[in-house]
Amino acid sequence: MRKQLISIHHFFVAIILMTKGFDKIQHHHSFIGWTILILGIISLIYFIFIKLSKKPHSLLELIIHLFESIALFLTTYVYFQEGKTLLPYVTLIAGIGFLIATFIHLKGHKKYSSENKI
Repeated sequence: MRKQLISIHHFFVAIILMTKGFDKIQHHHSFIGWTILILGIISLIYFIFIKLSKKPHSLLELIIHLFESIALFLTTYVYFQEGKTLLPYVTLIAGIGFLIATFIHLKGHKKYSSENKI
């Protein structure tokens, strides 16, 4: 049960990113809209891949956390531009959380790599 809940955040982030990206494309902000939409689709594909493979992929998870943090920072920027009050702070905190997770995974990945060389 715990493993199922661990990856569900990728699904929620993907849905949020895809809807916001589609919304920005509709409002003629093509570059940022397509960027957010593509990063959301990548997150959704990763979520589906994890559910189907059921194997841990440390390097892939590191890259996805980095993509999600960048996408959430872009979404934060968009929310600030739109004049939203609380949503930018929620996405900013989530983006910082994914960035921290990226560094933690990077540190663990380097440690694991150095132990395997010996």
